[in-house]
Amino acid sequence: MIQLKQDQLNEAMVTEGKKLIVFSAEWCGPCKVLKPNLENVEESLTEKVEMIKADISENEASTKEFGIRNIPTCVLVENGKEIARFHGVKTPEDIKKFLEEHTN
Repeated sequence: MIQLKQDQLNEAMVTEGKKLIVFSAEWCGPCKVLKPNLENVEESLTEKVEMIKADISENEASTKEFGIRNIPTCVLVENGKEIARFHGVKTPEDIKKFLEEHTN
């Protein structure tokens, strides 16, 4: 999972394909718990979904644009448009199910 700053995130948003943007912060306990679960899923993805980490303090414009009020929040986008989202800590199985439901 790559971490992007605001300008890089803006560029990534307009490129083709599906992306799971993980809005989080270094100081966030639940974000730390979710991270290995996301990494587990990222390793096993068969569908091409790029995972991008967006620290809320470094990506304030996108945080506001997506209406992020709680972290961690994962937003699935395709070609810059939101498809779906989830909040909080999820198991690897729950994340896989979420991605399967919204990428087929």
